[in-house]
Amino acid sequence: MLISTAALCLALNVFHESRGEYIPGQYAVAMVTLNRAERDPAKVCDVVFKRHQFSWTKDVKLTKKGWAIPAHLINATNAEPEAWALAWRIAQWSLAGNMPDLTQGAKFYHAKRVTPSWRLTMTRVRTLGHHIFYRA
Repeated sequence: MLISTAALCLALNVFHESRGEYIPGQYAVAMVTLNRAERDPAKVCDVVFKRHQFSWTKDVKLTKKGWAIPAHLINATNAEPEAWALAWRIAQWSLAGNMPDLTQGAKFYHAKRVTPSWRLTMTRVRTLGHHIFYRA
């Protein structure tokens, strides 16, 4: 059950952060999430839903029963079933340890189209698809 929850959180993050990317780019987003979680499935949801980490999560709230995800975020996965199925597979494979870390331990990334100031304090690791990956 814990793995299922981690897989769902990770799949949602891969879907919302990198759908439309080619597969290595989506794996890289999954790896950054897992690197932040120290590869611990019990920490994945907390990493995904930590405030100000991923823009798509700004409307997600922690309740007594768990993470409340707005319907529009879930409905987006229904509107793109192939992208959702791929994100789900990437999450499962990543959690199982079946993929090498293409990011070389990166814990941060941003889309190429933006230039956040925090990047200047990081070590650039590599570029994959539409994202640039960094280590602290």
